[in-house]
Amino acid sequence: MNTKAIGSYLLTIGLIIFFSSCQTGRSDYMSAEQREHLQAAYDSLQADYKSLMAGYESDTDTLPEDLKSLYSQMQQMYASMDANHRQMMGGDRGNHMDGEMMMGRGMGMHMQGHMTGEWYSQMMAMHDQMARMHQQMNQQDMAMMNRRLSDEYGRMRRMLPGIDEGAEMPSDEEEEPEMLNGSNLYAANCASCHGNNARGVTGAFPPLINSEWVTGDKSIPVRILLHGLQGEIDVQGQTYQGIMPSFRARLSAAEIASILNYLREESAGEYPTISRQEVIDTRKIYQNRTAPWSSEELNE
Repeated sequence: MNTKAIGSYLLTIGLIIFFSSCQTGRSDYMSAEQREHLQAAYDSLQADYKSLMAGYESDTDTLPEDLKSLYSQMQQMYASMDANHRQMMGGDRGNHMDGEMMMGRGMGMHMQGHMTGEWYSQMMAMHDQMARMHQQMNQQDMAMMNRRLSDEYGRMRRMLPGIDEGAEMPSDEEEEPEMLNGSNLYAANCASCHGNNARGVTGAFPPLINSEWVTGDKSIPVRILLHGLQGEIDVQGQTYQGIMPSFRARLSAAEIASILNYLREESAGEYPTISRQEVIDTRKIYQNRTAPWSSEELNE
C-alpha cells in the first residue's frame, strides 16, 4: 500500500471513530462505572424533586409572594439544569446541533462537565435559600426536603471528574461585549435568582442594580462571575447568606463583560466599561483558583 493510500485509510478510520462517538454521545470523560453511578444518583434525586413539587403544588395558594416567585424560578432553573445533565450524559443523541455549537465555542466534554457542575451548584444555592426561608416560617418538612435536594446536587457535583480543576472559558474570538445584548444575557443566566429587573428577591438574593459589588472596582464583579461567591455579603445595608456559583464554563469573556456592563449602565451614576480583554486578564491572574470568593477576600 503506498503512502497516499495509507493516509486515506487512516483518515477514513479517524472519521469512523469520530462519527461513532458523536452518534453514541459517549466520550472518555467518564468511565462506564462513573456514568452509571452518576445517573443512579440523578434518578434518586428525581424522586425527591417530584415529592417537593407535590408539596409546593398543594400549598401554592398559601405561599408568600417571595417564596412563590422562587418556586417558579426554581422550575425554570431545573429545566436548564436537566438539559445540561442530559447533554453531558449523552441523552440528547439526536441533537447534533448542540454538539456542533459546543465545538464551535471550544467546548469539549470536559468543559460540558464543568458547565453541568455549575448548574448543580446553582441548584444547590436555590434549594439552600428556600430551605432557610421555610425554616424561618417554621415549615420544617419543606426545609428538610430542600436541604436534602441541595445535598444530593452537591454529591453529584463531587462525582464529576476533574470538577475541582480549573476550566477554560468558552471561546469568543469573534465576539465583543458591545456586539452582544447584555439584557438578554442577564435574563438567560441571572434573572432566575436576582429577578427580572435585577433588583433581587427580598431576604433571598441580593439586588445587582446599584450594588457596590457590581459598580465598584472592575475586577470584583468579574471575579465573582468567574469563580462564584460564598458566605455572608452586605448589599445596600442588608446581609445575605448563600452561595453563588461560577459561570466560567457557561459564559465567554465577552458575555461576562456584556452582562456586567448592562448592570453598570442600569445603575445610577457613570462607571467605566469592562472590556473582554479585562475579563481574560483577570482570568489569567486567578487561573489556578477553583474555590468561590468570600466578601472579605474581595475587599482585600
